[in-house]
Amino acid sequence: MRLGRVVWERAPILVKTPILGIKAAVVACIAITIAYLLLQPFPARLYLLSNTSEAAFSLVPLLVALDALKMRDFPMIKSTRWLALGFLFWFLGEATYSIYALVLGVAIPYPSLADVFWLTGYPFVLAGMTIFLRQFRFAVRREDLAIAVSASVAAIVLVAVLLIIPVIAISTDLITNLVGFAYPILDIALLSASIVGALLFRGGRMARGWNYLVLGATLFALGDILFSYAAAKGVIYDGDPLELLYDYGYVCFGLSIYRQLKVLWQ
Repeated sequence: MRLGRVVWERAPILVKTPILGIKAAVVACIAITIAYLLLQPFPARLYLLSNTSEAAFSLVPLLVALDALKMRDFPMIKSTRWLALGFLFWFLGEATYSIYALVLGVAIPYPSLADVFWLTGYPFVLAGMTIFLRQFRFAVRREDLAIAVSASVAAIVLVAVLLIIPVIAISTDLITNLVGFAYPILDIALLSASIVGALLFRGGRMARGWNYLVLGATLFALGDILFSYAAAKGVIYDGDPLELLYDYGYVCFGLSIYRQLKVLWQ
């Protein structure tokens, strides 16, 4: 009885507080979607919502990762350290963008310091996923790798057709184009790693966590493709509903770690 109490006391706060889990994530996504839609006729309020909500949502995976790091024997402890660093840089990117808009009150450049933070976060997140998968490399099936590679190639072709070729025809600014193309390429790298994990653990207790990673990477990829194209055409604006893809993506990344915590303590 005492041992059970000690174990429970060592459990992360997110595990001991179910309201912070999947249901809360769904409610938050529905609420932010409704808010975006209702505030479209009100530019000032929509601007404020846009420049605060994404920073808030980017805290979700960071806080979940930091909570997981409190548990020394968490199987993903090493990889979660890298994930937490990546999520931290993504939060800094969102926070920097908000500072540009709400504190400095200046026209937000593109590329900007926020893009530096966002792009820096990707290698850390990818490293965290790769480090965890390396523990199970002996179990990775060739057919799973083939599926992941095929999906990556298809995604690269899609990006080339829907983004790179049209954007080059619209914009001649080399730096802007390179930054715009870097996002979806890095998204594809994350998507490939997450697909390998989802296939590796399919049917097992860890499958759902990796499925959330696949969904998060997919949402980020879609958001970045659409954002880069809209930015090149000059039709992007603060409060554009496509920003919701990033909010949903952040929630999915947070749920992926949350799910692994739940599996461990069930």
